[in-house]
Amino acid sequence: MSHSKDNRQVRIPGANERSVAEHCRKFGIGPAEARKLQQLLGKHAPLHEIQANAPPRLPKFR
Repeated sequence: MSHSKDNRQVRIPGANERSVAEHCRKFGIGPAEARKLQQLLGKHAPLHEIQANAPPRLPKFR
């Protein structure tokens, strides 16, 4: 007897680990804060952990 999979059980995983240094460079986080994040999380970490521990972004006014 064959069993069919329910669509809700199939999940395509994305890239979980991101470079902390690259994220800091991309979002304009200063070198002191980038160093703190790397000490806390390591060189690679999941995106949600980087965003949760990163300092708040400064507003960009025109």
